Amino acid sequence: MKTNKQKSISFILTLLTSSSAFALNLSDLQGESRHEYRSPRGVPELCVIAKKWPGASYKTGDLEKEKTLCNYDFYLNMGICPKYTSTNPAILLLEPNAKYTKEAIDASDCNLKKLDVKTEAKFKQTITCSNTSSIVAYYHVSRALGNIGRVPTTVLRTMDIQTHAKLTQKANDYLRNVNDSIRISWQHFAEVHKFPRMYPLLFDNSQTQIFGALSDNVKDEEQYGDVSGVGDYDTRYQRFLRQAPFQRVASSQSVPQLVGSSEFTKVAQIVTQMKDVSDMVLLDTMLNQQDRIGNIHYKFYWYYINPQTTTIERSKSNAKVSNGQIKVPDEELREMAGRKAALLKEMVLKDNDCGVSKTNMMKKIGALDKVRHMSYQTYRRLLAFEQTLNTPAGKDYFMKELLFSAADYSSLFKNTQEAKRILVSKCQSSQLQFDVDLENYVAGTNSRRPKTTCTL
Repeated sequence: MKTNKQKSISFILTLLTSSSAFALNLSDLQGESRHEYRSPRGVPELCVIAKKWPGASYKTGDLEKEKTLCNYDFYLNMGICPKYTSTNPAILLLEPNAKYTKEAIDASDCNLKKLDVKTEAKFKQTITCSNTSSIVAYYHVSRALGNIGRVPTTVLRTMDIQTHAKLTQKANDYLRNVNDSIRISWQHFAEVHKFPRMYPLLFDNSQTQIFGALSDNVKDEEQYGDVSGVGDYDTRYQRFLRQAPFQRVASSQSVPQLVGSSEFTKVAQIVTQMKDVSDMVLLDTMLNQQDRIGNIHYKFYWYYINPQTTTIERSKSNAKVSNGQIKVPDEELREMAGRKAALLKEMVLKDNDCGVSKTNMMKKIGALDKVRHMSYQTYRRLLAFEQTLNTPAGKDYFMKELLFSAADYSSLFKNTQEAKRILVSKCQSSQLQFDVDLENYVAGTNSRRPKTTCTL
């Protein structure tokens, strides 16, 4: 009789072999640009920057980060280690320094608590809950909707199958006495490596390379417990609905009514949080996210009004949370003194691997149906995205650039159409308030605000 662990491994591996007839031919991966490398045994590896979605909000930093990711070489300039924490396996790209050279990192047991190095990127594949297409799609769809969620920059990458097999063995050796889900995940990978031709969602059609998503690693982030709450894993989504951030997004009251003011410094945090939450619900509804709650992060930024231009500017903060209290550096407080400034938590959606082909938890709890506040910019971009998605070019983009299957695209299209229907209906019945764009709370900007309409 099979043990529960054996049943789990068998179930996951069956999903990987039966979920798609897809077989990746690397010559078909062209993208916007291709970068080629060679492994020590001469296998060609690729880094592919996907083409840009038309009209999306890619920033200069995104374009620079794409190039940086594709300049990382597994054998020349970055240390590579298996990831030993969380639930989904990954390869970590670690930056060598004067104390730890690439050779020292690679030769170590990869205990990051002992290694004084920075993790610059993560390389993940379609296994366990993780899905390559989900990781890359979150990046591009977030930019299509106006850079919502601050999703990390992501590219497609391949690795010599033998290199990955050695890292898989290292992970299993290190975790052999660990009783945790990550150990089972790496055992999944060990089984997969025995029969690569059976797993087209992991290996190219030549079975010489494993492919996946390479994402920038966000640093110095904090868990956004205000949004997720604390409690049992099985009821995490129901708990999310009860937290104050979502309750505000679902409220029929206006922002000034909820806060008791419309003055910039008093509403800035609540407005930013409400926009982040409604944006997250929309994005996760579109992309079938299964495991968001508990995987939400934030970083601190200062937002302040430039009195000459009456525009909002922002700068990174080194504020930290210690014993439940926010500690702000004195030099920052001095710099912001006398300004109309607020220290804000900006949501970061960095864990986006469990989506696209997974259970749509936001739809399951009807989260989008409950939303009553949204950014007008996000709303307008959703309408434009749905129009372009509903074209042969839109379908071609997701299937060729982001490795969607026909079923994946169909699911995204249906989810997007449904999201549009829900929100347009709310807009037309005056149940949707466009009051979470922070620019609306800067005095003297009324003439700049676009006239709101429910359709394009």
